[in-house]
Amino acid sequence: MEISQGAQRTSLPSWRMTIASLLPLWLLSVAITAEGFPRPPISREVAGVSFVIAVVVSLVLTWKGGMTIELLVYSLFPFLLLRMFDEISTSYKTPFILLCASILTGGVFVYHRSRATRLGRGLMLLGVAGAVLVMAWHATFNFWEMASALGYAQCFPDAHSCAPLTGQETPWWTLFFSP
Repeated sequence: MEISQGAQRTSLPSWRMTIASLLPLWLLSVAITAEGFPRPPISREVAGVSFVIAVVVSLVLTWKGGMTIELLVYSLFPFLLLRMFDEISTSYKTPFILLCASILTGGVFVYHRSRATRLGRGLMLLGVAGAVLVMAWHATFNFWEMASALGYAQCFPDAHSCAPLTGQETPWWTLFFSP
């Protein structure tokens, strides 16, 4: 019995490898928060460094066998979020992106800890990514509905030529999780 438990432990990636494979996802998520208005929470320099480190970590992990092609593609998901949350105020966009990254993190943990085949684990990642995409679309739709209800018709809230959000709007978590 002792031998089979030891064999089980060695067949799963180490926790350090799991955490390391999350770095590109999180670094890219941080990097994409640098775009937007009002002034984003991080500078363009920090975003650039995050992007470069994400590329380097991805290459090293792929070379060392700690990151499969599925995880590599999965870690690029923040670029879809950037496109989806384009023109949304950073006071909403940043928490949306970080929440999506948190949910995607769960997918990586399931991928590394699952005993399913590689195809099965890849399908799990695809399922989580699909769910996040639907949630992000829902949050975006709710944001624009809120903006419309507040009277933002021909401009984007917090943009240079548009009135800023007042802070009395619907909280981001409500827009993300509301039915």
